Amino acid sequence: MAVSDRLPNILLVGGAGVRSGVPRHLEHLSDSLRDVARVTIASDVDEGGFDRLGAAHVTVPGLATRLSPEHLFRGAAGLFQLLRNCPADLIWFHARLPVLMGRLLLVTRLWRPSASVACTFHGLPFDPGHKPAARRLSLALEKLLLAYSPPMHLVFLTNQMKDRMMSAVGAARLARHWVHVLENCSDLGNLPQPAASNGRHLVVTGRVGWQKNLDLAARLLAHLPPDFTLSLCGPGTDAPAFCDHIAALVPSDVFTRIRFVGPVRDVRAALMAADAYLLTSRYEGTPIGALEATEAGLPIILADFEGARDMTNLHPHALNLRFRNLGDDADRIVSLLDRVSAGGAGARRDIRAIWAAHWSPTQFTPAARAIVAQTLRPSDLAAE
Repeated sequence: MAVSDRLPNILLVGGAGVRSGVPRHLEHLSDSLRDVARVTIASDVDEGGFDRLGAAHVTVPGLATRLSPEHLFRGAAGLFQLLRNCPADLIWFHARLPVLMGRLLLVTRLWRPSASVACTFHGLPFDPGHKPAARRLSLALEKLLLAYSPPMHLVFLTNQMKDRMMSAVGAARLARHWVHVLENCSDLGNLPQPAASNGRHLVVTGRVGWQKNLDLAARLLAHLPPDFTLSLCGPGTDAPAFCDHIAALVPSDVFTRIRFVGPVRDVRAALMAADAYLLTSRYEGTPIGALEATEAGLPIILADFEGARDMTNLHPHALNLRFRNLGDDADRIVSLLDRVSAGGAGARRDIRAIWAAHWSPTQFTPAARAIVAQTLRPSDLAAE
């Protein structure tokens, strides 16, 4: 490989700036590319999602997904200006709205980049779990964009996600582009010792909204034994309106067993105080929250969204539940936690071993660098 004295410039375009999966993924990418590129991240206003970022950050209001014409226009105009003035060698879109906006600018030829262009699908917008009208519109848009946009690099979180895209849009549309798979990772760093607690404790990490389906987590708690407690961590989970909503949904004795934590800058303490991780989402890509729980050595309990079984089949102590009979589901959760408790420290070590083999930075960094090497001209990539 030819060696250049100049590190390539890479622009990663994200969406919302809250503490959620895409900002964490962008942090992992910037960390993995630090020695081989100059990385800049663009997103909507930083609301804590990038407070540990080791790369430059540019604010573009309007990139968070929100169905407001004024918001969408502001985001499209700001993104257009950024792309026109950005001296990048690779422009890599992430998050649903930027992935859509960037490709629309390409299809309409309003933007004619000299840089390489990539986009990552952090989940397919037409997967089951999305609202039916949104699924139909998203699939039609994907077929249009893949058929008419200039060839670009498409990155999927799993081979299964890539295969679902091909099945939905047709192999010919996908064959116009370069296709890559980059598995998500987690990187919590040094972990504290597990915290002793009375009873059994479940933790959920995720913002309030349709996708995360936190109502279901609260209703599930009502079917679990009274020694179970539940922590809801994430943007909006400590909002009075949300707390009042949950209070109206479950009996008062169940409500008192729920902790409304709100955004958490460092999730390690919450994970190490839990007995299991719960995710009731209607849809996901590869949820980094579940990977972080695996890194912490926790059993995971996932709803039956597309891709959930890919994780639970690898994880030695995991459940994939349809949540159609919450009483039966509660019994399975109790059995899982009893089994893990009987395994002691060995169970936690087995879980962490799976994380290390599949979802650690050791796996992620060389894979991310390999994709960058394929998207850039060889002379643009610094020697590793």
